[in-house]
Amino acid sequence: GKMDELQSYVKVNEIGSVIFDDELSPAQQINIEKFLKTKVLDRTGLILDIFAARAQSDIGKLQVELAQLSFLSTRLVRGWSHLERQKGGIGLRGPGEKQLETDRRLLGIRIKTIKARLKKIEVQRAVNRKSRMKSAKTVALVGYTNAGKSTLFNAITSSETYVADQMFATLDPLFRPLKSVNKKQVIVSDTVGFIRDLPETLIQAFLSTLEELSSADLILHVLDVSDQNIYENKHSVEEMLKKINAHNVPVINVCNKIDLVRSKSEIFSIEDAVQVSAQSGAGLDELTKYVTQKLEPLKTIRKIRLDLDQSRVRSEIYELSSVIEETVNDDNQIEILCEIDDVSYERLKKNEKIEAIQSKMANH
Repeated sequence: GKMDELQSYVKVNEIGSVIFDDELSPAQQINIEKFLKTKVLDRTGLILDIFAARAQSDIGKLQVELAQLSFLSTRLVRGWSHLERQKGGIGLRGPGEKQLETDRRLLGIRIKTIKARLKKIEVQRAVNRKSRMKSAKTVALVGYTNAGKSTLFNAITSSETYVADQMFATLDPLFRPLKSVNKKQVIVSDTVGFIRDLPETLIQAFLSTLEELSSADLILHVLDVSDQNIYENKHSVEEMLKKINAHNVPVINVCNKIDLVRSKSEIFSIEDAVQVSAQSGAGLDELTKYVTQKLEPLKTIRKIRLDLDQSRVRSEIYELSSVIEETVNDDNQIEILCEIDDVSYERLKKNEKIEAIQSKMANH
């Protein structure tokens, strides 16, 4: 009887559209629309609509269009099920394609074209990312949508990027230098906000954007302490970081909007957290100092043994560390004595089967 109850409510209140906070199958959506005689949207459709409204750059629009087309390809039957087959080709003998089949083919072509364009952009972004990593440390802001990432981004980088009290105000990654307390350059990136059960089509479409997170040296997880769902939101973001393989990057939890909270008991229960108000500026100096400390971990002198064919690893060691000495042992293996921090060493180990044959703390 729930659908009858909903139908009555829609009719009495002259509802223009009904939104379900869950995914509906194409068949469910068709049947509910027919029954209610009004527009029906599910959670994925609504999020895609919001993304489409927020997209500003050409890249953002392409990513959203790809997600929309991937989603639409399973729902084409709604628009064209009433049409018969078109006439065939020469001489008009026999049935041709259904309009539905034509549209699916055209959709497939468009999806392929967008993917090819995004692939080119992805290659360019990878080159830019590698260049940034060589010249500076990178810090990425992540968090649930509307947690205040863009406001914090502006505050710690002296920028004036678009900020609004709305979901997904930022879709394109932005890069600005941090107002650092020392001379070393640190690049901060602002990324798209996360949400519970983010549609898979959007994750795939924004994969090249989200890859900025997995290659970052440090992640600032921005949490809205005025939101009663703070722990659920925190868990949703952490799950997303696992999905895109960014869960091994060091994280600082940033409890934002402390000016909106009367009791601080909730804030203190979050581990490794810095309390700030991006709006008023409270705690920002402490955050900047903490970021700088995290980006300059203690270094260890390690001797790493490589085979002669591991030239790529050798060049990475030279990039990530200060090499003291390189020798070739009696077994024709390269031994590199270098000063390297734990984060860089773990990153090397993750990609290659290497181990340090001896190590000791560097003097500071």
